Amino acid sequence: MPNLPDLSVQHYRHFLLVAELRSFRAAAARACRSQPALSLSIKEMEHRLGQPLFERGSRVVLTRFGQECLPLARELVEHHNRVAGAMGGLARNEAGLLALASVATVATHWLPELMATYRQQYPGVALRIFDDNSEGVERMVLAGEVELGVCSPVTRDRRLEFEPLLRDAFGLVCHKGHPLAQRKSVTWREIAPLPLVGTVAHRQLAGYPQAAFMMDRQVFVSNMMSLLAMLERGVGVTVLARLGVPPDSPGLVFVPLARPRIERQLGIMRLAGRALSPAAASMQALLRKKAAG
Repeated sequence: MPNLPDLSVQHYRHFLLVAELRSFRAAAARACRSQPALSLSIKEMEHRLGQPLFERGSRVVLTRFGQECLPLARELVEHHNRVAGAMGGLARNEAGLLALASVATVATHWLPELMATYRQQYPGVALRIFDDNSEGVERMVLAGEVELGVCSPVTRDRRLEFEPLLRDAFGLVCHKGHPLAQRKSVTWREIAPLPLVGTVAHRQLAGYPQAAFMMDRQVFVSNMMSLLAMLERGVGVTVLARLGVPPDSPGLVFVPLARPRIERQLGIMRLAGRALSPAAASMQALLRKKAAG
């Protein structure tokens, strides 16, 4: 590649101003520079290009070389303006893309309000929202498919950074007509004989001897919608964190589990050591504010 002239965009701007206004004095005034400073800028440009841009004389007239350079300089400055404007828009959240993955808990309880607030504050940012279980959210963050995830920590992968937002206690979830539905609390021992339906969320119970029976269930459902449909029809019961029960499920009851009280953490998952985009940083701030409230 041949050596390129070391010219700033200001050199090209000054050249365009002189060519447009046909006057070094008027161009200097438009550029808010002194006339000697602007003349020096043009001379530097001519020296580095190796050819004169303007004819020498009392009138400001482009050389043939200057005429051929004029549309190229205009194209470069216009491109610079577009790029600078686009980058500034990204920095100010006037444009860009935010890809976020969330567990169903947050997608149901938080995201509708958060999305409305975010869209109102940053209408130029395109949103891509995915819902999955915590393992799936972690995979999407690791693969770079999303910039932020809202989930519970599962793999403890060192490439991931987790910021806790809240703790959510587990309880028995059953149909409102179930014999235990009116209890203020139940124990893990009491629910062990029940027809419990297993789900991915139960992996967060590993390490608790009292909940060991949840690790090997005859019926396992990975999809939350299917699980909730079964529970609403009285086909078994399950254990979920309190926020795991959608607010629009009047047929289901959450009964806190005690002895011991077991909680899960929900928080923000992101790649460790990576700076967030302005769009993601703004969503992170909204999530923190929502959790604090």
